[in-house]
Amino acid sequence: MIEQPVVEYSLDWSVIIVTFQSKNVIRKALEALFAQKGTKLEIFVVDNNSTDGTQDILEGYSREIIFISNPTNRGFSQAANMPLDRAKGRFVLFLNPDVIIKNPYFLKKIAHLFDEEQQAGAIGPALFYPDGTLQPSMSLTYPNQKWAKGSIPKFPGKIAALLGACLAVRKEILDRLRGFDEEFFLYGEDQDLCLRIRKLGFSLAYYPQIQAYHIGGHSSETLSSELLWERKLKAEYIFYHKHYTKQAIDRIAFFQLLKSHWELFLLFFGKAILSPSLVLERKSKYEAIRSQALSHFFPKQQNKTRP
Repeated sequence: MIEQPVVEYSLDWSVIIVTFQSKNVIRKALEALFAQKGTKLEIFVVDNNSTDGTQDILEGYSREIIFISNPTNRGFSQAANMPLDRAKGRFVLFLNPDVIIKNPYFLKKIAHLFDEEQQAGAIGPALFYPDGTLQPSMSLTYPNQKWAKGSIPKFPGKIAALLGACLAVRKEILDRLRGFDEEFFLYGEDQDLCLRIRKLGFSLAYYPQIQAYHIGGHSSETLSSELLWERKLKAEYIFYHKHYTKQAIDRIAFFQLLKSHWELFLLFFGKAILSPSLVLERKSKYEAIRSQALSHFFPKQQNKTRP
């Protein structure tokens, strides 16, 4: 086994925030970070070509943050990776712009947990919606893992994945993994990163006593229902092809094809009693599921139909 070189870090934390049309939320997220105590940190904000005034707000914080402005929307993974080569923290916190940290010792506590739990490669807090409702932010399984027996061997720890909205990772691990897989544009990149962390021999830790507030849905609120589900399902299949066997993906696609046809059949007869918004949501979801399943079985035919 080759020993990894010892890297000296000058800070405790490098916080990375990716923004896109985040004018209404970014101020509170930043002010909460400025209020952190008992730790040394730097803050990178990478903007994916916002046009709503987000960049004007960020330029006003030029002394407190390191601002990177992208000329186009490069997606979350690529934008989040951009500061990693410059990051000086022992730990990296990936933070959505709609997450507010109210505890001034939030980062200090997580750093202490990392120092205590040397096996933990990543740590996630409990996330709450603004009304106080607990948000699901960790998972014990990967997408459709029940159909993928044999694809996921036993890795360290019981937690499969942590939500990327507020995800703390050891910098040395991110350096080894080269950050997020940039094939993921939006969605799925956090599950993929968590699985790759476990493949290195580290576990994931979830600490409900450490809390933050997440508005939720900010990254997708500008997307149409059709595009939202198309991106989610595309990311899902990228994950499958990276980590599952072909036989497992065949099973998943087959059952998704059956389910989507059945759900669309029921929706055809039930649309008279359902609200138009619900009909659109379900139609978009199951058409995306059907499309991705068909793309798996008939990739050439599906590509021909695309403009």
